[in-house]
Amino acid sequence: MPGGLPTFDIEAINWTHPIAVGFFDGEEYHEFIKDNERDDVIWRFLCYLNEYYKGFKLYAHCSSRYDSKFLLLSLCQHDEVVEMEAGLMRLKWKTPNILFEDSYLLVPMSLNKLGKMFGKGIKEEWEHQLTVNPWDMGDKLQIFREYLKKDCLLLSDALFGVCEALGTNFGITPSISLSTTSAKAFSTCFYPLRKVESNEDYEEFVRAAVYGGRNEVYRRYGEGINQYDVKSMFVSCYDTPVPIGKMRWVRPNINSGTLAEASVKIPKDTYIGPLPYRLYGKLIFPIGELTSWWDTRELRYAAQLGVDVSIRRQLLCEEEPILKDFGEFVNKLRSNSHGEFWKVFGLALSGKLGQGRWRDIVTHRSNIKDFKGLVPLDPSEEYFLGKEYVKGNAPYIKPAISMRIRSEARIRHLKIINEAYRSGEVFYCDTDSIFTTAKMPIGDRPGELVYLGKFDKGYFIRQKLYALLKGGKLEQRSSGFSDLKLTEEDFIELLGGKELEVETPYLPSYKKVLQDQEFSLLGRTRKILGELDRESRVQVGQDTEPICLPLTY
Repeated sequence: MPGGLPTFDIEAINWTHPIAVGFFDGEEYHEFIKDNERDDVIWRFLCYLNEYYKGFKLYAHCSSRYDSKFLLLSLCQHDEVVEMEAGLMRLKWKTPNILFEDSYLLVPMSLNKLGKMFGKGIKEEWEHQLTVNPWDMGDKLQIFREYLKKDCLLLSDALFGVCEALGTNFGITPSISLSTTSAKAFSTCFYPLRKVESNEDYEEFVRAAVYGGRNEVYRRYGEGINQYDVKSMFVSCYDTPVPIGKMRWVRPNINSGTLAEASVKIPKDTYIGPLPYRLYGKLIFPIGELTSWWDTRELRYAAQLGVDVSIRRQLLCEEEPILKDFGEFVNKLRSNSHGEFWKVFGLALSGKLGQGRWRDIVTHRSNIKDFKGLVPLDPSEEYFLGKEYVKGNAPYIKPAISMRIRSEARIRHLKIINEAYRSGEVFYCDTDSIFTTAKMPIGDRPGELVYLGKFDKGYFIRQKLYALLKGGKLEQRSSGFSDLKLTEEDFIELLGGKELEVETPYLPSYKKVLQDQEFSLLGRTRKILGELDRESRVQVGQDTEPICLPLTY
């Protein structure tokens, strides 16, 4: 496979005792299989790299959470100097100048999905509970070796496809992560981000006006429900003017300005709150009287909806739609090939621009004076993980742009929800989706609604936990409860306010490991509350209403 990227993969018993390393150097595959109990297969692999592959960069998928920990431990045990330029995401063995990087940061999806997307095949199957010492595998050893080899070759081939796509369309090579690569592509081909003011002196106010997407339950049960998603919601908002100039304080004026601190009075008969707000760290969209920082565009739209807005202080800067051409280009790429990759690639730009200034940093103990707040990364406690604040030199951190894109996305989403509410019942929404009985206009262009189907019934218990029934088949959608398969009767009970206690299943491999070690397994249960408690809205029977501020309890 000439032209492939160097990749490696470590396999271990119970995820803790390494027995094999597969390594593809871009042209030839190499294998390191443990021969006996005393064989240090990781160090053998590293010595081979040191002899033949000085100056190389190698990738492993999800290595920062797995493979790199084995490498760090082995290098520390042999007194080798290690530098971590981005924690375990980029591990540098200093003497031979070898870099180990995590390919998941560049393509945040499973290896199987990545391989299929770029037409490179699918990941081989292997039951990890069968991972034992090679000399105990018997006829399974050859299957294991083929699995290890295929993982390395598939990752190499898929990453080469990513590099081809980036080189062909933007003339760039990948950076350490997809978000950094996206910002690099934008800055190289569309608008130099060095020309955008960082406004670090005003960042406290900017970040106070940065909020997430809307996720609310309106009615907890319904029938004849249509589901719609907004196509490329965030990227479609790249056509809006974004802050690029140097900020300055100006006299309050709702018809101008970039962001503002304001006191607002939202009529108490408002069914869908127009402004985001943090209450005890939770994002809500309340009614009543509140004060906070918001993007001025969001304040203007709230005023159009009847909100009384009194601006206390205001910041203004030059604004231009500098993301527009990038958004249109990425959306065109998404319609041509590798659609899922270009979808997350486009979205990653606004995420990178809104990145926080605190980052992980790994330091050797010899350079540490105060160990407070630091966490050791290796058993010998040679390297420690901490945090540092990036001040000044951060060319891709432009939080005001992220503030504007998020704000614009919420405005457009709310317009859709209000339109559905005027012509039908609204049950649930999440960032770029809506569930309603209303028949909404659809289209194929970014920012337009895509119709995803009609459901006979819907049970909306709380944020991120609901079920849809179609043709007698229940489709559960849940975050935090994905391992629990609930029935329609369970959702009916939860809807009635009951508390549901369900047994949590063990993963088969985890259960087998424990059983092999002669542990007795106790059943474990989880409780799911039926009442809509501590959510973004207040439950009123099977309906909800916005939280009213100030709170009276």
